[in-house]
Amino acid sequence: MNRKHLGRIIMWGTVVLTCLLVVQVYWFKRAFDAAEQQFDHRVQLALKRVADSVAHDTQVKKLSSNFFFVATETNLNDQALDRLLKEEFLSRSLDIDYELGVYNADDDTLVYGNYVKATQPHVMATDESWQTGEAGKNFAVYFPKKESYVAAQLDIWIFSTFILVLMMGFFAYAIVSLLRERKFAELKNDFINNMTHEFKTPVTNIRIAGEMLKNKMPEGLGTQVYVDILLKENEKLRQKIDQVLLGSSVDHLKRPALERVDVHQIIVECAEAFQLKVQERSGHIQLQFEAATAFILGDRELLTQAINNVIDNAEKYSLHAPHIVVQTRDNHKGIEIDIIDHGIGIDPSMKRKVFEKFFRVRQGDVHVKGFGLGLSFVQNVIRSHRGEVKLFSELNKGTDVKIVLPIA
Repeated sequence: MNRKHLGRIIMWGTVVLTCLLVVQVYWFKRAFDAAEQQFDHRVQLALKRVADSVAHDTQVKKLSSNFFFVATETNLNDQALDRLLKEEFLSRSLDIDYELGVYNADDDTLVYGNYVKATQPHVMATDESWQTGEAGKNFAVYFPKKESYVAAQLDIWIFSTFILVLMMGFFAYAIVSLLRERKFAELKNDFINNMTHEFKTPVTNIRIAGEMLKNKMPEGLGTQVYVDILLKENEKLRQKIDQVLLGSSVDHLKRPALERVDVHQIIVECAEAFQLKVQERSGHIQLQFEAATAFILGDRELLTQAINNVIDNAEKYSLHAPHIVVQTRDNHKGIEIDIIDHGIGIDPSMKRKVFEKFFRVRQGDVHVKGFGLGLSFVQNVIRSHRGEVKLFSELNKGTDVKIVLPIA
């Protein structure tokens, strides 16, 4: 995953989660306001009913979010008022702690106060006279825990908000982990690049020394065959190093160096490179060019290596004499290249994994050498050319790798 794509994921993920959080906060506030209005309505009805039972022309005023004042301007029995309020609140399921205060109507001095717990046992009011022989009084009720009480009624909203916050935390953790893994991947790729470059120097020196030794060695000694083996194995080692370099660098491939290239010419060159190896196993490579237009805009080196990888797989995974067919045809998306073999095929459960990096197909006791970078490299190269690659395979019958590239 390149840095630009990762940045887009982080940006859009953050935007989506932020929008969800804003919407959640908005609707939570709306739900809280609605629950608060319902609470205030029930409290004012309860206070009005109590006030009307002791006086005429009473008024209930909400002075703050949790403070209600009732103007009665009549003589009140403090204890009877206390019991009546408790009974009225319980009848309306208002099981919340509150503070009751009784004030003189003329100077608003507190003459009675009581803190009533919601868990207090219910006491029935007795038949007591409300006349106390004192001046007119008013009373007020204060709910110190109103906000927490109203919020407790919104349990589903609190749960959904908690889940959303948990999701945001998980997203942040996933992004941090992804960035850490990306850093490790970059360090790994840097290490591979440095090591393979370091290997290329002694490999080149061995090739030069081997060629010089071969040219200066007298014929007839019977030792020239060992030099040939040395040079042959050194060339194999060089190819493996190049393959690892390409497989490591293709992940950071931004845009290939495009030029007008002939796909048929590239296929011919790739087939010639494998012709001797296939003939040694009594096999053959058959070319069938049916595409009317073979010119595309592409990177010759990358496309050559990609087609080489597919042909190499076709040869390696053929247990007996390799019979490989490379054909081209016109496609509505461009030019289609089919590389077909009659090898061991791929089990259906492994088809989705063949394009993964470092994955190698195993069939029974068959063990094929390689790094598992072939098809992963092919897929990355073809995608960088705005093309597509698909694999069709049947176990023990063969494989068809289909490549489609847009024409120039």
